[in-house]
Amino acid sequence: MAKKVKMMPDGWHNVTPFLSVNDAARAVEFYRKAFGATELERMAEPDGKVNHAVLKIGDSIVRLSDDSSKHAAEWVAKGWSRSPKSLGGTPVHFYVYVEDSDAVFKRAIAAGAKVMEPVVDKEWGDRVGSLTDPFGHIWLVATHKRDVSFKDVVKLRAARS
Repeated sequence: MAKKVKMMPDGWHNVTPFLSVNDAARAVEFYRKAFGATELERMAEPDGKVNHAVLKIGDSIVRLSDDSSKHAAEWVAKGWSRSPKSLGGTPVHFYVYVEDSDAVFKRAIAAGAKVMEPVVDKEWGDRVGSLTDPFGHIWLVATHKRDVSFKDVVKLRAARS
């Protein structure tokens, strides 16, 4: 009897971001330096464009491709795949938990990210800062510092209003 194939490969999660960037090879290097990403696979086209790459950041998988690759061109024609730079921004933000948000934030800035908001302690218990990577994607880098109930967060915010 044939072995039943799992609905999702080992190591993957139900939702996997797929980033469109304007220089995927450079993006892989940035994510390695900034977030400690490990490149699991890369499919390059003859011209060097990245058809797709798979990275692992912590316990999460991220896919990415060049917005000008042959593969992405098919998606662009369908209106699916545009990089944040080609759109003038992005409505999508990545909230990433790390052991030390201050250190990872500094590393990301040193690797070429731009500060949006510095790392600070938030009322919900996370220490978090936000940045834009060189490709236009927004990342919130956080470390959970204390447990705060949702009810208490609502009270804190109401008291400030």
